[in-house]
Amino acid sequence: MKKILIFSFLISTLTFSSESIGVGKDDKYGYEIKLKLEKDSNGKIKNIEILEDNTKKSISRKALPKLIAEAKIKNSADIDSIAGATYTSDVFKKALKAALENTK
Repeated sequence: MKKILIFSFLISTLTFSSESIGVGKDDKYGYEIKLKLEKDSNGKIKNIEILEDNTKKSISRKALPKLIAEAKIKNSADIDSIAGATYTSDVFKKALKAALENTK
């Protein structure tokens, strides 16, 4: 009986998620961001992990955490760009949009 209860509890606490990869590029400066998007079973953005980033590191270190946080709140790639990090923001949004399209 204990085994059945434990198994039932474990099954009820599992949430299924989907993952996808998105790449955003900028032709003017050659910037590229590759990210992994994870959505929960309700379709909400659960996690965004930057896999590759060849933008200016001094800018992206500050901008990417803010962009990720806003994308999670809005559950969308339709987010505001960060002043002073326009190209990084644009490339991030392109990568996120591609990843979101891959999970539909």
